[in-house]
Amino acid sequence: MCDSKEAEFSLKVMINKEKTKVLFAEVDSHFADILLSFLTLPLGRIIKVLNKHYGDDEAPTIGSLSSLYHSLVNLDSSHFCTEGAKQTLLNPRSSIEDEYERIKLDIADFQPPKYLQCRYHYGFDKCRSVSVYYDSINKIHACGCGPNSIREDEEEKECKAASGDGVFTINTASFVISDDLHILPVETGLLGIILILGITDADKAEAINVTFGFSEIMSLLKASLISQTPLSDLILNKSRQANSVIVAFEPESSFSHLEDEQNPDSKKMILKVVIQKSTSKLLYVQANDDFIEFLFSFLNIPLGGVEHLLAGKTCAKAINNLYLSIADLIDDKYFNTPDTKDRLMKPNVAHGCISNNHLLPLTEESLPDTYSGASWFSAKFPNGQGSYLKGPRTYHVTDDLVVTPLCVVSILSSLNKQKIVIYDDVEEVELQIGPKEGLSILKAALTSTSALSDALLNNISIKQPKPEL
Repeated sequence: MCDSKEAEFSLKVMINKEKTKVLFAEVDSHFADILLSFLTLPLGRIIKVLNKHYGDDEAPTIGSLSSLYHSLVNLDSSHFCTEGAKQTLLNPRSSIEDEYERIKLDIADFQPPKYLQCRYHYGFDKCRSVSVYYDSINKIHACGCGPNSIREDEEEKECKAASGDGVFTINTASFVISDDLHILPVETGLLGIILILGITDADKAEAINVTFGFSEIMSLLKASLISQTPLSDLILNKSRQANSVIVAFEPESSFSHLEDEQNPDSKKMILKVVIQKSTSKLLYVQANDDFIEFLFSFLNIPLGGVEHLLAGKTCAKAINNLYLSIADLIDDKYFNTPDTKDRLMKPNVAHGCISNNHLLPLTEESLPDTYSGASWFSAKFPNGQGSYLKGPRTYHVTDDLVVTPLCVVSILSSLNKQKIVIYDDVEEVELQIGPKEGLSILKAALTSTSALSDALLNNISIKQPKPEL
């Protein structure tokens, strides 16, 4: 993988006369590729690279995803089918990670893809099984070879020059990016850009030059998730004091756009939701391992995949604009290949990452062509169980998706500290979770630190406590 952290970009930026707002920035195709690559990053990878860059104390809070990821880190490996299962969730892969080496500045911190394959020779077939889980094939004996027959195959790739073909956009193109991350080709023309972006004071605008390096790109990734004006935040130092987003959750009343894609095999999961009746506050949720695995599966979904599932209507407004620009503002001729637009607007989950407990209509990337021979099949999950977590087990989940093993003693102590009268002021409601509820939780998790309340409380009727006489 190329070491590209020293790469820099020169941006021509137009700001208003008061120097309080970025109107737009003009960038080359390499910078546009980096911005579009945000959509290909799995949610867990975003949390990981931001934590690594900022450190635990300064890392931004991305909705409830940050606490969900930290819960995964802290959950003992004994809860997982194998250690490889946990590591796969902690280090979610991208379906296009083998192409990141062609991005001039790689923020994803991906390693070359590794696949495990058997050494078995059967007639003219060289191999019978392949997996992304290092502790999988030899345990399930899926290939019939028995133990000690596995070799690791790491795809060695020559580091390509950053000035070569782009990953998403053609090299000859230049683009304009608005403060809220609309992106459109420079060839749209000045009047077109002003009209599309709704700029009203362009006649008094001032041009400045700004240099973006690795640190600024990381700040842009963070700001795009927690701000509606990420360029002004960075370039004009208008960033909010808080390190987390404050945005009103917008519940989705209908997910009709996905009716044809719903997984026909999806099952309903059962939650026990514990609520304080006097305040209608969600205290915690008691859930089985299938629901916890569903939550952890969020970390494998690319950001563009979340946008697709929610029809570009997440509460991360800047990311919505970036996503919808691909469909509405950038003509096909500016993309590098005919299928680039589809790969950005509906990125697949990496191969071997969709468990039996997923509720959402996700699509998994196929194995690379290297492994597409007729004799190959994929051992998708450790021990062939189709899941990450061992079961049956029960877990405690807080409103911001902190997951811990269920411990009645600790729950009781917590309620007592909050002076909550358990018998009079606490109600337990059983709730079914299907695809619609699952999408609501995903939407809330991206920006809200009260994901379960935002997603579920509208579906619960709470019995108010009787007034004291």
